Amino acid sequence: MKINRRLNLVIPVYQGDDTLYVHSSPISPDIFEQYFDVIARTYSEIYSGGYGIASAPRIAHMLLKKTAEQHNQWDDVQKGLLAEIRRLTNVIVKGTNGWETVPYQEVLDKKRIEPEDISEVNNALVFFTVASSMHKRTILEGILNAALGLWGAQTTLSNCTEYANSLQTSTQVESSGEMPKPTSSVPY
Repeated sequence: MKINRRLNLVIPVYQGDDTLYVHSSPISPDIFEQYFDVIARTYSEIYSGGYGIASAPRIAHMLLKKTAEQHNQWDDVQKGLLAEIRRLTNVIVKGTNGWETVPYQEVLDKKRIEPEDISEVNNALVFFTVASSMHKRTILEGILNAALGLWGAQTTLSNCTEYANSLQTSTQVESSGEMPKPTSSVPY
């Protein structure tokens, strides 16, 4: 049996002294089939419109909106495709008991992320969705890492829970500055 693990997206969002991590999974083949036209047109606009992977993570949501509006699909795309992208996206935040996972929509509703950061995240989420849906799997990781790396994002095979757990083990504890007391078996 072969386990098919798909790449997920992680976007760090810096909020003062804190960092939030936006984690998103790709859409399902059924959702792609439902929205293939607007996804493919957005993909074409990214490459044929002269934008390319360097700017795509910054403008993909806007290109999706423009493309959907041109074909009178914007309402459907908002209620369907974008709602599904938000459903597949969580935010990992530092809480009182360590790292906690909060649905992206809840973070948006409670305005826990600055508007400029929301724009950047939404554009990166749409680029990730378009690229994950359209690029061949054999080159997808390289494309995503090149494009998203320019914007400080990364890909991971870890699901949201696994990624949050890795933060708990990889986050360094600050030093108090106190030197450890020497231990010795020889009495003083």
